[in-house]
Amino acid sequence: MSLVVFRQTLRQVRRTIGVLSLGAGVFFYLVLFASSSFTKDAPSVPFLQSPPKAMTAFLGGSADFFHPGGWLSLGMTHPVVLALLTSSALLVAAGSVATEIERGTIDLVLTRPVGRVRFLAAKAAASIVAVTAAEAGGLAAVLVARQTITGVSSLPMAAVLRAFAGSWLLFAGVAMVGLLVSAASSLRGRAIGITVGIVVGWFFLNFIALLIDGISGLRFASPFHYFRPVDLLGGTAAGGDLVVLAAIPVVAGVAAVVRFTRRDLTR
Repeated sequence: MSLVVFRQTLRQVRRTIGVLSLGAGVFFYLVLFASSSFTKDAPSVPFLQSPPKAMTAFLGGSADFFHPGGWLSLGMTHPVVLALLTSSALLVAAGSVATEIERGTIDLVLTRPVGRVRFLAAKAAASIVAVTAAEAGGLAAVLVARQTITGVSSLPMAAVLRAFAGSWLLFAGVAMVGLLVSAASSLRGRAIGITVGIVVGWFFLNFIALLIDGISGLRFASPFHYFRPVDLLGGTAAGGDLVVLAAIPVVAGVAAVVRFTRRDLTR
């Protein structure tokens, strides 16, 4: 890995990383703050006690509004959080190669004693740092909420760490898929568009599969199926799910290296 490329890449995106981390932290805190009125008073609202299937499918298969763990799970699968974490994953990854080719600077970069593999490894590492920073912002907010919001202190620390570890694996995979798409693209906009399309497709594939029983088997084709915060928080997540989540960034990262080392950079 080229440390020069790694440091320069992080220097270019450090402000954006900070904003995304802060945004994730603020949103998680607000979600848990909102939970206090439900976990304290437990209103008897049939709609909340038995949410419609469409709502539970949209939230990843579960919707518990009367326990802090349910609200944390809701926050981790909320579109705002998914958007923030996807942005952090693609901040570096989606433009890692395509941007340099689009600018016409890729040859200049690689004529230095860097090499394609070291260059791509540095971009991959910077992408993982961006994801880690955003996840850390959310985790820090949950830890603060445990100390300052009524009822949230009942969340076990180990359970919170498991849930965020699962989220980190999911979005590390998104980052490496973005790296793979960028390694095969020559335009940054196209690389971002394709990767965002893939992520949205994964999300809605899981949503539709949970909503319609006849095609429920399709959920296994979506990485979002293997990330179920409620199971991670409850300690009931299958080990195989985490293996799948861990395999995605590894496979995508290796594929990105193979594709980048073999491609003609003039096209």
